[in-house]
Amino acid sequence: MMTKSSCFDVVLMVTKRNSENDDKYAPGCPRNQERCDDGPRNKQPAGPCWFCLSNVDAEKHLVVAIGTHCYAAMPKGPLTEDHVMVLSVGHIQSQVAAPVEVRDEIEKFKNAFTLMANKQGKALVTFERNFRTQHLQVQMVMVDKSSTKALKSSFTSAAACAGFELVTMGPDENLLDMVNEGCPYFVAELPDGSKLFTRNMKGFPLQFGREVLASTPILDCEDKVDWKSCVLAKEKETELVNKLKADFKPFDFTADDDSD
Repeated sequence: MMTKSSCFDVVLMVTKRNSENDDKYAPGCPRNQERCDDGPRNKQPAGPCWFCLSNVDAEKHLVVAIGTHCYAAMPKGPLTEDHVMVLSVGHIQSQVAAPVEVRDEIEKFKNAFTLMANKQGKALVTFERNFRTQHLQVQMVMVDKSSTKALKSSFTSAAACAGFELVTMGPDENLLDMVNEGCPYFVAELPDGSKLFTRNMKGFPLQFGREVLASTPILDCEDKVDWKSCVLAKEKETELVNKLKADFKPFDFTADDDSD
């Protein structure tokens, strides 16, 4: 449970965020609506997308593993040394907009990184923010198992401080039941399999997932809430990615598909 002071700190973070163009996004998008945007499915970006592997400027030294439809990479400014994100190889907006084969491979990556975390005595938390982004990114962060009991209350308390509610999805519900393609949303999956969700994105704090996981009860690294404040030198990034590759190797299902 957050204290009044920590709640105040979250509110301050929220008020400092860049809220440009918030009105472009629907604050809520009921499932029975046709669509929430007015563009084509997975429309191509106006400029180069940093997360498309076909982009010659993509920072490929951050890549940990490449599957058929998705790849895993260490993000810039990682929260921890084993923080990864899973992205689609091609340009896809979100999990909701992704075809089934992409969603299935994301699950395979999640299961593999869960096994890796368990071997290290940790648990895996994932989250996706489909809001003011243009390429599918599922963040996967390992936390100490001792902190898992604080996860749900940390997420819900931070949401309340920021002025929105996270709902717990039912055991038989999936993301496609909750929101339409083209609608903004945030979803987090906790180690016990429970999922927290919101489609009320009006004024949503862009670093919300990082804020919660960086908080004192979880990772205790609040100086890393903004990834720009903890960007590493390329040499250090390469070192950590090589270690991630080695740790992931026993669980790397993509190696089975290698033809080299």
